[in-house]
Amino acid sequence: MKKRKEIALLVCIIVVLIGGVLMAGCISPPEEGSKELPQEIVIGIGEDIKGLEPVFGTPWGAPLRPIYETLVMEDADLKIQPLLAESWEVSEDGKVWTFHLRNGIKFHDGAPFNASVVKFSFEYKPEAYRALYAMLNSIDTPDDYTVKFVLNKSYAPLLRDVSSAPIMSPTAVDKSGEFKSPVGTGPFKFDEWVKGQKIVLVKNENYWRGSPKLEAVTFKIIPDASARAMALETEEIDLTGHRAGRGVLYVSDIPRLREEPEIKIVEGYTQPCVSWIQLNTEKEPFSDLKVRKAVYYAIDTQKMVTSVVGETAAPLLKGPLSMPCTEHLLNQNLTWYPYNQEKAKELLAEAGWKDTDGDGIRDRNGEQLKVTFVLSAFSPELPKITEIVQAQLKDVGMDVKLQIVEYGAQQMLFEKGEYDMMMQMGVCGHGDTSLWLNYFFHSKRGVRCAFKDEQLTTLIDRLYTTVNSKDRLNVFYEIQEIMEEDAPGVFLYTDANVVAVNKRVKNYEMQGGIHGAYLSLWKVYIEE
Repeated sequence: MKKRKEIALLVCIIVVLIGGVLMAGCISPPEEGSKELPQEIVIGIGEDIKGLEPVFGTPWGAPLRPIYETLVMEDADLKIQPLLAESWEVSEDGKVWTFHLRNGIKFHDGAPFNASVVKFSFEYKPEAYRALYAMLNSIDTPDDYTVKFVLNKSYAPLLRDVSSAPIMSPTAVDKSGEFKSPVGTGPFKFDEWVKGQKIVLVKNENYWRGSPKLEAVTFKIIPDASARAMALETEEIDLTGHRAGRGVLYVSDIPRLREEPEIKIVEGYTQPCVSWIQLNTEKEPFSDLKVRKAVYYAIDTQKMVTSVVGETAAPLLKGPLSMPCTEHLLNQNLTWYPYNQEKAKELLAEAGWKDTDGDGIRDRNGEQLKVTFVLSAFSPELPKITEIVQAQLKDVGMDVKLQIVEYGAQQMLFEKGEYDMMMQMGVCGHGDTSLWLNYFFHSKRGVRCAFKDEQLTTLIDRLYTTVNSKDRLNVFYEIQEIMEEDAPGVFLYTDANVVAVNKRVKNYEMQGGIHGAYLSLWKVYIEE
């Protein structure tokens, strides 16, 4: 009997053990690293916002753009694509632009998106759209989902202007018309702003293209570019780079980031930004065309760009429109000024500048060929660029003194005309180069221009009013002919937008223009 009980007990134990093994086989052990990651992203930027208004509060295209959307947008190839407007057309005379809006979109507070709010957004602070409003007769809303911009003359860059014009709800202002809170249609809603530290956005679950996967986006303000790069490497932030929010990385940090196994580099020529040397053509020595051409010939642009900014930039060997993103506008019949120091020396001699005392610096009528080169310490690369220019011009007998100032001081010197040479960066908020040409070369702009030429000013005006693409291309060709012949400056390079991203960040894409840095955040998610 006792033996039978022992056998029964043993059987029970065996059954329990087998059952446990079977149960264990049915339950998969948790995989290592399978814990769910927080769907949050931290983006490093270099400058705080000025306020919460969509137009004046967010310089450099960040970081409130995920709150507000525009009627159209620029893609990575700088082509216009629909956004809040699903389609549009322009009248034959170029004076009426009609936008057909998407139906069913709501603002963050539930207010409907329609034609009346588009009209409200453009009329709220019209001074933000100076060029457009100079040509605007009225904004008409024939029905709830149609908006017409009626102009007094044709205006070719209208779509570009509209691509950077955020639409906000009328509920964003109080009864007196003063702005009170950010309310847009975008994938993220405003949550918190700690001045000088961070801006926090949270997802808009009712976003019209689908609820974002990210729960929150934090823009962390880190003014120093190298500190931002280090913060990415230590995983303090998840993404940084791009001109938006002054988030540009230093060129010296990019090769190291490329080698990091956990970091991905996203880059593209998504803005037509020109880095160039402006010559003061209104006073000697650069009032002399031969001296200006000599400077152009004396500078080895290809070697300089390769050695200083490397693969993050493209040299402009055939003028300002030889950028990768504007090659379709390039006048191929022009040769510009290939590096040739002997030619530079010949031109200087023809202009009367000769080294009469053998000290290596040319002189004329007892005066040495000395000039001052003004630049701001915007990035570590600029002093390196100017030092190379300084050395190459010395090789042909020109003494160049470098003067490094703050950016604001540089602008004052520009407006007063108190410079000989000046390092200038691009004005490139959107993909139409008329913006840059108008800023620097339109003689009636109201602020000092870099080179006064009435024919050039007339052609820039035509760029704004010529809607037909073939006719407009011919205007671009004529502008390049004048700029090549008159050499108002030396066009050096265009740099790419470079964004460094932790590889856990999926689906990030860069779109065009200053506002294209964060347009893809609505579909970004975090995954190991």
